[in-house]
Amino acid sequence: MLSLIEILDIKYIVEQSHRWVKQKARQALGWKSLEGATASLYGRELWTILKRGQTEIIGEAAYEQLHALAG
Repeated sequence: MLSLIEILDIKYIVEQSHRWVKQKARQALGWKSLEGATASLYGRELWTILKRGQTEIIGEAAYEQLHALAG
């Protein structure tokens, strides 16, 4: 069973990982359409995944991976 300290550590790691979501969500409040806000947040999430190397596409530049996944 996890101790309270381990739970708090995990909580703070998740919080740091999603800090950019809060920043983008604040910006999304000013967008005129839900579709535009959603597309921007999905794009940012995809870029973060590529930057961290969490994809199985190896040996391509980041923009090529982005095009392969999004296109």
